[in-house]
Amino acid sequence: MGMLLGTALVLITVAVLVYPFLNRRKYTLERDPAVERLRVARLRVYRQIADLESDRMAGDLTQADYEAQFNELRIAAAKIMQREEQPGVAMGEEDLLEREIAAARQANLRPPEGGDPI
Repeated sequence: MGMLLGTALVLITVAVLVYPFLNRRKYTLERDPAVERLRVARLRVYRQIADLESDRMAGDLTQADYEAQFNELRIAAAKIMQREEQPGVAMGEEDLLEREIAAARQANLRPPEGGDPI
């Protein structure tokens, strides 16, 4: 009986330790910086909603103030989610600049005409 319990405990421990390595996709960051910024902004709004709920439960906000701020945050989250779902996420000036820099770096990696690769 003791051996069976010990074996089950070891198997459960190994499964818990190995799971993050098998499900690695869930823990990777998005490659596109614009999409990653939108995800971070959405999570920030969700955190603000949670803080707002805590303030209401503590009695720091009136119901009217809570509802007004909650509606603003809910609309902000919806707008962010719409931008995330768009196929070509609208790029800001920073994103365009980052893409131009990446293209220039790729161009610099190519050997000059008639030259040997580095």
